[in-house]
Amino acid sequence: MVELKSKITESGVFYVPKNIRAVFGREMRLIPNASAVVMFPAGTDYEDVLTSLKIIGMDIEHRINMQQKQRTKAKEDGHDHLQ
Repeated sequence: MVELKSKITESGVFYVPKNIRAVFGREMRLIPNASAVVMFPAGTDYEDVLTSLKIIGMDIEHRINMQQKQRTKAKEDGHDHLQ
């Protein structure tokens, strides 16, 4: 799974990469909470969004596990500063 970065302009315009626009279209729905936002095509069923979120959640958990392994290895190798 790919992690993309984007910026919001001073006027509040959020850039969506071309490859995402090509798949998702130009009309989106957003559901924000305190620390994240879900963005999906306007015609998507909530069940499909939830299924996708579960997959994304598993990917994030895997990334967290990989980071923890790197930190543990760095400590074992005497590189505590790599946190």
